[in-house]
Amino acid sequence: MSMLKRYIRGTLAATFLLLYSAGCGGGGESSSFSSPNTTSEVVADYIQMEIGRPYTMHRGESIVKETDGSVVLIETDTETGVTTATLQSGRARIESN
Repeated sequence: MSMLKRYIRGTLAATFLLLYSAGCGGGGESSSFSSPNTTSEVVADYIQMEIGRPYTMHRGESIVKETDGSVVLIETDTETGVTTATLQSGRARIESN
């Protein structure tokens, strides 16, 4: 990966992590919780995240930390615009707004 792509990807990931830690959610549209990268069970209006599994994020979804030490890596592919979230530690869920 070129140095510019790494810089952009890192900057986007840092921006998403900053917004997430500030408690910001997604937009106003709802989504269908389709996450082809995982087979997690959809319960009510949220998806319980599993450590190490990438989840495709959609407009209107937000990540909620369930424990203080939770770490979620958020990455956006600069070529496709697809954003994925991967739980690194702790507990978190993806909610539909």
